Amino acid sequence: MRLKKLIVKNFKSLHDCEIELGKFNVLIGVNASGKSNLVEIFKLLRKIYVEKDSNPFLEWWGYNNVVWQRKEELPITIGMLFDVEGYDVYFETTFTGTGGRFQILREILDIRGYVKIEKEGQWIRVEHDEVQLKKVLPIISKIKEHLKNNYIIPDFLRDDFFRLNIKNLKRLEIQIQDKENLISLISVEHGMTLFLKEFGFGVNSIHEVSPLKALIDVAEKGEFSRESILYIINPIIPNKREDLPDTLLTKFRDEFYFMINHMIVLKPLIINFIKTPQYPKKENRIYEDGSNLTNILYTIWLREGRLPEEIEAPLRIIFPNTRVFFQLMEDGRVTMKVFENGLELAPPSISDGFYKVLALLTAVYLKPPLLIIDEIENSLHPETLELILDTIKESDVQAIITTHSPVVVDMTEPADLILVDKERGETKFKRIREPEKIKKFLQERGLALSEGWLYGSIFENNESH
Repeated sequence: MRLKKLIVKNFKSLHDCEIELGKFNVLIGVNASGKSNLVEIFKLLRKIYVEKDSNPFLEWWGYNNVVWQRKEELPITIGMLFDVEGYDVYFETTFTGTGGRFQILREILDIRGYVKIEKEGQWIRVEHDEVQLKKVLPIISKIKEHLKNNYIIPDFLRDDFFRLNIKNLKRLEIQIQDKENLISLISVEHGMTLFLKEFGFGVNSIHEVSPLKALIDVAEKGEFSRESILYIINPIIPNKREDLPDTLLTKFRDEFYFMINHMIVLKPLIINFIKTPQYPKKENRIYEDGSNLTNILYTIWLREGRLPEEIEAPLRIIFPNTRVFFQLMEDGRVTMKVFENGLELAPPSISDGFYKVLALLTAVYLKPPLLIIDEIENSLHPETLELILDTIKESDVQAIITTHSPVVVDMTEPADLILVDKERGETKFKRIREPEKIKKFLQERGLALSEGWLYGSIFENNESH
């Protein structure tokens, strides 16, 4: 699953913006332009959907400090467009924290061209694409005819069941009691029957009769198996891969949770925390300040018996004749030992850049679904930066990097740059629409890419969006 676009409304300076994302993305802009606000969007999503924090705004000292211009009456909206197995899947969440009470107001899950599921309060609305329904209706008609000839259908279900057609399948409204978020409801454990899990349909009780409820009940009481019912519904969202183990909704749910939970956000590191011995704990995600880096590396060390070559090889290039070991101390804590030319370096003698490089290489090695690095240039020499950036580009990791360093800009392709600017207090994101023309424009004038950015040539001489 790959994130293609991010849409944000009313979060800090991100009043109404969208940003198209590729595999490698470098955000450039002056201080306070809003780059770090984009980073914090992902932290907020983790608090809401993984940690299920009842007050996800506490880190920012309240909702009034994260909402646009401190207008507490405004909700915040975050939308994300994903590529999931070749399908465009859009997820949007709108929430508020007015009066200190966090509440999700509305969620949308839109498999574009197939089905749109919207949850607002206790209501779930399911709307299908009519073209796709026409493809599946003949299958449903055959099932209806078979049931009609072979089963006694209860009177309270009969009328709705035999009116099952495109018109009344296209849009369904279902009231539920669950207070879970929409992503959580895509689960067989909830009392919404198998259809919300497998496709997006569902009812809360037998008293809420709908055409689909009739089909479900008859199938469950008759000889039709779960697989038969799924055969009816799945053609509406055709499986583009024969080896896809789950339906598209469950696959999206699992990968969404995986992305939000396992993404790595790195902000400026607190080096003293890294140098301090720690009690060992098995961990697989680096904290944003790098404070658990020793535990992460010690876990890898115990599993592999050494630092992996993906970490050690570039580390040797940047810091020749340097080796890393780990020692378990008498009090049970583990400490990182660094040797240069066979001599142990005391922690105060080890440069901040060494730990920064180690943290970045470890983050890439962990292969997070999304790697977000705020101000990557801190503590790093240009040659080191180039090696780190190349390592990220060559990996399978999708990366979002913020910087205000001309050095980083000159190491980036124009197509990967995103200009972050602030207009009347509102952050705007712009990509170069025709990067090859910009390259030619800069070459003709003997300008580096960073000079084109600093002096405005990139965006004054190229139509941007």
